[in-house]
Amino acid sequence: MPLTVFTTVHPWIQEVVNEVKPADFDVVFLDLKDEARAAEVLPKADFLVCVVLPAHQAKLMTNCKLVMHNGVGYDGIATDVLAEMGIPVAVTPAMTPEGVGEHTFMLILSLLKQVPAVRDSMRSGGWNMFGWREGSHNLAYKTLGIVGLGRIGKRVAHLAHAFDCNVIYNDIVDISAEFEEKYDLNRVSLDELLTTADVITLHVPLTDQTRKMITAAEFGKMKQGAIFINASRGETYDIDALYDAIQSSHLFGAGIDVYDPEPPRPDHPILQLPNVVCTPHIASGTVERQYAINRAQFENCQRVLSGKQPLNLIP
Repeated sequence: MPLTVFTTVHPWIQEVVNEVKPADFDVVFLDLKDEARAAEVLPKADFLVCVVLPAHQAKLMTNCKLVMHNGVGYDGIATDVLAEMGIPVAVTPAMTPEGVGEHTFMLILSLLKQVPAVRDSMRSGGWNMFGWREGSHNLAYKTLGIVGLGRIGKRVAHLAHAFDCNVIYNDIVDISAEFEEKYDLNRVSLDELLTTADVITLHVPLTDQTRKMITAAEFGKMKQGAIFINASRGETYDIDALYDAIQSSHLFGAGIDVYDPEPPRPDHPILQLPNVVCTPHIASGTVERQYAINRAQFENCQRVLSGKQPLNLIP
C-alpha cells in the first residue's frame, strides 16, 4: 500500500486524516524535529504532506512521487532540491480562499466596530450605548486596497464587492478584464494604493519581492486613519514599524494573523494595543477546510498512482 507521510503532531488533524484516508493507503505521522525518525521514515514515503521541508530532509525523499503543501504558502519547502530530484510539489487550496477571505473581513469589521474594546467594556459592566458609536465606522463605500490578487485576493475582492467597497488592487500578474469588470476593480500602482486606500490588506506569497515590502516608509505613505490587514506571511511587513504607525495615531489600527517570528514574543507591545486585533496564524483554519484539504490530498495521491497529472502543481 502507498505510504503517505503527514508532518503534523496535532491530534485533531491526525483524527481528521485517519477519518478521510482511503482504505488502501498507509499513513504515518511524523514530527520533522525528530531527525532520527525522519531519517527512517522519509526515504520510504510515496507521498508527503507538510508545511515546511528543509533541504537536508528533502534529500531523503528518494521514493517520493509527490510533495504537497498543507495549504498554499510553500515558501518553507526546499522546492529547488525537490526539483533537482524530479519530485513535483503541489499546494492544497481547497477552502483556503474562503477561510482567509472571511477572516480578513472579520479583522476589518472588528476594528471598524471597535469589537475588542467594546467587549472588554461590557465585561467590566459598561454599556455606553451612544459613546461607542462615536468611534465606530462603516465599511460600505470605503476604498479597499488589495495587494496581491491571487486565489485569496480574488475572494476578498468578491466579498468587498458585496460590502459596496471601492476596490483597488496591485499585482505583478495580469488579471482578466472579465474579473475586473465583474467586481468593478481598478488596478493601481502600489504607491497609489498605499496613499488612497482606507483599508490595505496583503494577500501575497513570500518571495524576494515581497519580503519586507511594507516597512516604515510604506506605513508612512498610508492615509491618516487607514487600517492595515495582513493574513499572508509575517516576513512581508515590519511589525515594529507597524506598532510605531499605530502608536503615533497615524493608522487607525491593524488586524494581523501572521508574524516574524512566529509566535511573536509575548511581550511585544503591539499585542497590547486596543486597536490591534491579533490572531495566531489561523485565517485559513476551519473544520470545513481541514476536511477539504485532507480529502484533496488523498485524491491527488490517487491521481498520481493512476498515471494522471497531480492538481495544483507549483510553477
